[in-house]
Amino acid sequence: MKCIILKNNLIEGLSAVERAIGFSTNLPILKNVLIKTFQGKIFFVATNLEIAVTETIPGKVIEEGVVTVPLSIFFSVSKNLTTDRVTLEESGGNLSIITDNYEAVIQGHDAKEFPIIPSLTTKDFFTTIDIKIFSDIFERVFIATQYSEIRPQISGVFLKYSQDHLIVAATDSFRLAERVISSNQATSSFEETSLIIPFKTAEELLRLTKGQKGNLIIKHDEGQVEFIMEKTNMISRIVDGVFPEYKALIPKTTECEVTVDRMEFIQALKLASSFSGKTNDITVVIGENKKYLELISSDASLGKNCYKIPIKLKGEPLSIVFNWKFLLDGLKIYSSKEIVVGINSPDRPAVIKSQNEQELVYVVMPIRN
Repeated sequence: MKCIILKNNLIEGLSAVERAIGFSTNLPILKNVLIKTFQGKIFFVATNLEIAVTETIPGKVIEEGVVTVPLSIFFSVSKNLTTDRVTLEESGGNLSIITDNYEAVIQGHDAKEFPIIPSLTTKDFFTTIDIKIFSDIFERVFIATQYSEIRPQISGVFLKYSQDHLIVAATDSFRLAERVISSNQATSSFEETSLIIPFKTAEELLRLTKGQKGNLIIKHDEGQVEFIMEKTNMISRIVDGVFPEYKALIPKTTECEVTVDRMEFIQALKLASSFSGKTNDITVVIGENKKYLELISSDASLGKNCYKIPIKLKGEPLSIVFNWKFLLDGLKIYSSKEIVVGINSPDRPAVIKSQNEQELVYVVMPIRN
C-alpha cells in the first residue's frame, strides 16, 4: 500500500473516525484504524463493534493495499507534521509516514485481525434527505433524549416513515420532542418503516453530519442501520425494542395558552436557575391581572428571585412547577420570536409550540408539588 495525502485531509479523515475507536482490553485491535487503498480511493475505517465509521480521503493512490495501526500515535504524529504533502507506505505490516523532512515507522498489526465491517441484508430500501435539513432537525429532537441502559428503547432517536412523511422523535420520559418532515424534503422507497437509533450512534451521527453537504441516505434492515454521506459512511446496530406510543401524551387542546417572547423567556429562565438549587425547580405563575408571567425560584441557602415577563393569555390564572433545564431545552429548539406554552393543569403535560414552526412540538412534564 502506498498513497500521497495532504496533511489537512489526513487530519480530517482521522478526526472523522476517531470517535468510533474501541477500548476493549480483550480486543486491542479496536484501538487501531484500518487504512485501505482500493480502486483509486483511500479509506480510513474504525469500529468499536457498536458502530463502524468509514471515511473516504482524497489523495493519490500509488499502490493498493491495507494496513492497520494504533490511531492515537498515528493521529499525534499527523497533527504535528510541518509539511502539507504526506506519503503513507506499508512495508512488512508497518506504516511509514514520510514527508520532505521527516520519516517515522509505526508498528502495525495483522489487518486480518481487524473486525469485519458488517453489511446490510437489504440494498433496495432507503430514505433520502438533504443532510443540512436532517442535521438541523436531528439536533433539535436529540435534545429530548438521554443515555439509559435500563430503558434502551427510549435511549435513542425514533425514525418513522409513514404516509409520505418522516417523523423524528425522542423522549426521556420527562420531555418529548417531535418533528414531522414532509415528503418534499424526505423521500423513501419504504411504504412504512421505523427504527430506533441508539443514543451513542445518534450522538456520533449529529457530529458527522455537521457541515456536510449533499444528501444523506439512510438504509436499514432488522438489526442494523447505515448512514451514507458524500465522504462518510457509518453503520450501527439499531435498538431492539419498541418505541413508546407517545402520541397520546401530546395535548390536543389546552385550557391555558401563554404567548411570550422566546428570548426574554430564555433569559428569565437563566436568571431564575441561579436560585433553583439542586432540585432545578422553578414555579411559573400567571397572576390575577393576566398580563404577566412570573418565574419564581428560591433556595434556603441561596435566596430567592422573581422575574416578570409580559404575556398574552388565553385562559385562567394558574401556578405550575417545572424543571428549568427541561423548559429551557424546549425553548431553544425553536427559532421563532414568539412561542406558545399550552397548559391544562399542574400535573399534566405542557406543550411548547410556535405558529411559524407547526411541524415541531415539545412536551414537558411538570414537577408535582
